Amino acid sequence: MEVSRETKLLEEFGLTELDPGELPIDHHFVRRKIIFSARTREELRSALTQSGYYVLTGIMPSSDRIHLGTMAVVESVKCFSSKAAFTVLLVADLESLATRNVGLEEGRRIALENHIPTYLALGIDPQKTIFYFQSENIDVHKIAADAAREITLSEFRAVYGNAEPSRIVSSLYQIGDVLFPQLVYDVPGIIPVGLDQDPHLRLARDYVRRTPYFKFRPIIGAYIRDVPSLKGEGKMSKSDPYSAIFIPEEDLTELKRKVFKAFSGGREPIEVHRRLGANLEVDVPYQILRFLLRDDSELSRIETEYGSGRMLSGEIKDYLFNLLRDLMRDLRDRVEQCRELVKRGEVRFVKNSRELKEAVSSIS
Repeated sequence: MEVSRETKLLEEFGLTELDPGELPIDHHFVRRKIIFSARTREELRSALTQSGYYVLTGIMPSSDRIHLGTMAVVESVKCFSSKAAFTVLLVADLESLATRNVGLEEGRRIALENHIPTYLALGIDPQKTIFYFQSENIDVHKIAADAAREITLSEFRAVYGNAEPSRIVSSLYQIGDVLFPQLVYDVPGIIPVGLDQDPHLRLARDYVRRTPYFKFRPIIGAYIRDVPSLKGEGKMSKSDPYSAIFIPEEDLTELKRKVFKAFSGGREPIEVHRRLGANLEVDVPYQILRFLLRDDSELSRIETEYGSGRMLSGEIKDYLFNLLRDLMRDLRDRVEQCRELVKRGEVRFVKNSRELKEAVSSIS
């Protein structure tokens, strides 16, 4: 049997899968092992037990829309935010400038008009979340400068495969971002990301052990499974619009076309499918439903019906399309409401650790 890319990465990175019972959180991402590994599991369990931690994620303002893969990260942030002291959502505008050639002004527009309203519409709580732009946060720059002093060129090459200046700048700011909250609060940070981001977090953890100028705790990587590409190979990517379902998808005809072209684990002819059932491991519509469908009993019903062959490929695709159609319609109104909320200045933006302390104090 071919070893999956995920299994190979776990072995390469020296990680193991989490058991859902290890995490004291009642969330379908935990129950279904979508959140499936961590660096380290002991630190993650300890942080969740104590509830004294922050959860952090970033926005890459390189295009106006996000896709279901980004939505899964947002859902993971919500999962951990339920027990967090506070949440930090940063806009990686400097990283977008360095690696995606998106100017700071354009990156700011994308974040304020589209990404932040979409994250809020998806359930990020503006009352418990602090926002900032990399370009405006002087303390992130200080940490990045110190990290530049501690990390060698060979280490960058080992992590990223090259040492291009844009990649180096980006990784230094990433280190500054994940550790910034600890300038104010001596608590661990949980960073929900895809498993392929583990080398970046290991680099940050290595820096924490070395720096004599700051007293940081190691940050905790909480790893989530990738939302699969509609083509059935790899993960969704905004660089390939036919591999991804975007939020929002304004054209419902196009959305339906994408769903019905998604890679299927159904079998042909129908007689064989009825006898053997679908291969759920490779069926993209079923795998997407594992991320989107919150009702465990309904997902179990679909798994039984489709896996036994009683449900056909066209039926599960129709089910997924209807779910996505309703999601898009609901989000359209909520995004507009959240856009107005951002315009009114009803979200907290900070520029340094002093302002972060004031913002978190107002949450408490």
